[in-house]
Amino acid sequence: MPGYAAAMRIAMLMMIALGTVIGLALPTAMRSPAPAPATPAAAAATATPAPPRETVIRREGDGHFYAFANVNSEPIRFVVDTGASTVALTPEDARRAHINFDPSQVVRVGYSAGGELSGQPVMIDRMELDGKRAGSVPAVVLPNLTVSLLGQSYLRQIATVSISNDEMRLK
Repeated sequence: MPGYAAAMRIAMLMMIALGTVIGLALPTAMRSPAPAPATPAAAAATATPAPPRETVIRREGDGHFYAFANVNSEPIRFVVDTGASTVALTPEDARRAHINFDPSQVVRVGYSAGGELSGQPVMIDRMELDGKRAGSVPAVVLPNLTVSLLGQSYLRQIATVSISNDEMRLK
């Protein structure tokens, strides 16, 4: 059996070597020809957009992170709530952002630590926080809310949301 083990070891090494050669050769073989050199104007027109700038939000004295975001071009003050599944607006903020709030359309929209939540589901056409834009953002108008919440229906459209010490960073 010692000859069998040696033969298997050699076969395994040959398979690894063959796989390495194929792996190194394949990307070269599949590469398309290089494009013609671009004129400076064409290069500028196809330039990669700058990466989004980082937004740093400092924790306030009450322990929350607050930020202004434009909702349908209207500035709204939010508590940034990474634990909220959706953006939630006060009735006043909804009206300011030209979102129709009709108390007769209030339904159960979910649950919180305090129990059942009732509100009116709405769709925000445009949201922007420091250049970070999103469209068609699901939201809810909560009749008893005192400050609007910036939740995951907007935040998940941002590449990175991180909290370290007293700073939240959005990028």
